[in-house]
Amino acid sequence: MDSRRYVICDIEATGLHEDKDLIEIALITFEEEKIVEIYETLINPEVPVSAFVRELTGISQRELDLAPKFHEVADRIRLRLEGNTFVSHNVGFDLGLLQKKYAERGEELKCRSQCTLKMSEELIPGMLNYNLDALASFFGIKIRDRHRAAGDALATLGVFRELQNLRMNTRSIPLWLPQHEKILKDVPKKAGLLEFLDSKGNVLRTEATTDLEKRSRELLEVKLHNRELLLKTSDVRYRATGSVLIAEFERLKLFPISYHWAVLLESDERGHQKFAVKPYQKEVDGIWYYPTYAEALKKSRELNGKIQDRKFIFRDGAISKEEILLSNQKAFELSRAERFPTPHLIILGEGRTLGERSFILIRNEHVVGYGFTEASEDKILSNPEAWLTRNYQRNLGVDLAARRFLRVLKNQRQKSESWRSLSVKPVVQKNYESQAI
Repeated sequence: MDSRRYVICDIEATGLHEDKDLIEIALITFEEEKIVEIYETLINPEVPVSAFVRELTGISQRELDLAPKFHEVADRIRLRLEGNTFVSHNVGFDLGLLQKKYAERGEELKCRSQCTLKMSEELIPGMLNYNLDALASFFGIKIRDRHRAAGDALATLGVFRELQNLRMNTRSIPLWLPQHEKILKDVPKKAGLLEFLDSKGNVLRTEATTDLEKRSRELLEVKLHNRELLLKTSDVRYRATGSVLIAEFERLKLFPISYHWAVLLESDERGHQKFAVKPYQKEVDGIWYYPTYAEALKKSRELNGKIQDRKFIFRDGAISKEEILLSNQKAFELSRAERFPTPHLIILGEGRTLGERSFILIRNEHVVGYGFTEASEDKILSNPEAWLTRNYQRNLGVDLAARRFLRVLKNQRQKSESWRSLSVKPVVQKNYESQAI
């Protein structure tokens, strides 16, 4: 909270009609996280008040008849407002009515203002209701003496402080919209595929994640950078996979990536290898793949810069055999790090349920498929093809996802998945469902 002086105001009026008038006002002066003063008074509107308003506020006609008229308290109100920042929940109503009353006296009331209604609409996108009751409930603020000026002003102050904390990102306890809390409570702490849906069932966002609950809560936490999802999300759909890589395969099935250019190693007449860009075709054995030529060219230049020996950049004469061997060794190491660790391997991970395992099978440096089983690790390793539940024809997107995953897995301290090298492909296989993506 900044050091400015704020005056939080709430007004009770004779109604919402054009000729409305004040019947009660409360002004809470707030500065440097402290309430400096609370000023409240009934105001005689000099007209009978409807039974509805009397019942709503609990203020009797007799109390109003005995209360001071506006001109008797106008200077006290002005003294507290001018030079400070006026805050209320719907400034257009509260400040507008006060300015009208001063205008009737031939005076002008000038002060800066902040509206907690507008602030909440900006900082909490997606709320179904922005009235004071809804916001107080959202922030866990109890309103005492609802529809009395002092009680509502104190609640508005509480909402204002919470909104300031949200704006400055100083709130330590995360918040979720009430309608999102209901749909998030059943999301499991499992790896899987996560989808955010709008009211018509259209998919707004899809993610493969290691923790469905954590990621869904991160993306639906009340923060400005989550604005679009907060505004549009009506439901969250998920599919537990146990393995985040299997979830990524499923995401690629929904949103495949088209690769048009490959970066590969080419040799000149002396056997000197350099990275080059070629149009991607199935027979092209690339190492890196990109949707655009510009991305592929940038990568090839970066790689060729790494294999060039800086000691010989400016010297005359052709490159020596020794330099070629050194350069080729660097190129091999760069390309080897990008490929699978071994031609045949299996990635083992958690399953969708307790006791189940997931696995992903790679043969000849291509993903064959994945499976779920409660069989022991030894049985899976002895003949993984027998336990496959889904397979892929050669698919570049799936292969690249598996390569990236293994590089990330290598650097993780806590691993929920691990890989094992396989030597030969078993003869006995299971007839499993074939599904290419």
